[in-house]
Amino acid sequence: MPTTTSQVVFLEGGAVAIEDIAIPDPAPNQILVRSTRSLISAGTELNILELSATERRDPGYALVGQVAEVGLEVEGYAVGDRVLTCLPHQGAGLITIDPDLDDVPAYAGHVPDDVSDDDASFVVLGDVALHGVRRARPGLGDSVAVFGQGGLGQMVTQFARMAGAYPVVAVDLLDERLDLARWSGATHTVNAQREDAVAAVQDLTGGGARVVFMVTRTPKILPDCLRAAAAGGTISMTGSPPGTVEIGLQVELLRKELSIIGTYQSMYPREPYHMFQWTRAANRQYILDAMGRGEFRVDRLISHREPYTNAADLYAKIRRGPEGWLSIILQWDQA
Repeated sequence: MPTTTSQVVFLEGGAVAIEDIAIPDPAPNQILVRSTRSLISAGTELNILELSATERRDPGYALVGQVAEVGLEVEGYAVGDRVLTCLPHQGAGLITIDPDLDDVPAYAGHVPDDVSDDDASFVVLGDVALHGVRRARPGLGDSVAVFGQGGLGQMVTQFARMAGAYPVVAVDLLDERLDLARWSGATHTVNAQREDAVAAVQDLTGGGARVVFMVTRTPKILPDCLRAAAAGGTISMTGSPPGTVEIGLQVELLRKELSIIGTYQSMYPREPYHMFQWTRAANRQYILDAMGRGEFRVDRLISHREPYTNAADLYAKIRRGPEGWLSIILQWDQA
């Protein structure tokens, strides 16, 4: 019999709604988590909002909460523990704790005492940024350009700088995001509305960036990323652009011997793959630890922190365009 009633944010018919759901008692290998914060992943969730025109979707994959109940067979968790999960935007949910189960919803990472719920809500998306930087492998003194300075782009910028890249050039259309990119570690900024971004990156990097990150859901940016790269450079597609784009093969790609990397991660978070040893869980633990040490910060990336009951208005804000917001957190314990 269901024992817990929760609320869930869902998308259907291109609209945002909230409904009650029933959560059953935890099975012996499950924990029940009551939510405190969840982070809207704007790029991915805009894609999902569009897909919801034909099919109901439950968005969200970065939720922080407290353990409320623990199954009889579960070890390593206690009531009151704060955990980071991949649950969608909902007030409570069950997590299966099974060492043999490689499934994304099975993740429940302990949040250190010195990391806030707000900050911890960024860690799953931060894992995407970190994975993109690890795959592209910028090193000490490598020039980097990051096209797109939303929340994900800001974290890519910060990780690239932490890796020793220099210069790190942030490219965006909004001065407010470029100003924040300086705080995130960018050494130079380029407003693509006021100047030729490709020419500016080439000038700042002495002919082109060794690594270019495309962190935007706008496919048409890819040709500019190719042109902004140095000969032999790498383009890492770390955003989630839908659709297609046409690129020039000869001048833009072949003659410069560029490498284009797609970064999406495996659906299996616990096992290393394609000779890449940093799993999702390992990346997330690194980020939590770096937050605790004060080496990785996201507090200034939060533009809105509001009750989940305001979800429809917040999604409408995202839908209107990038002005006036950056990263949006839904509060579940203060509605």
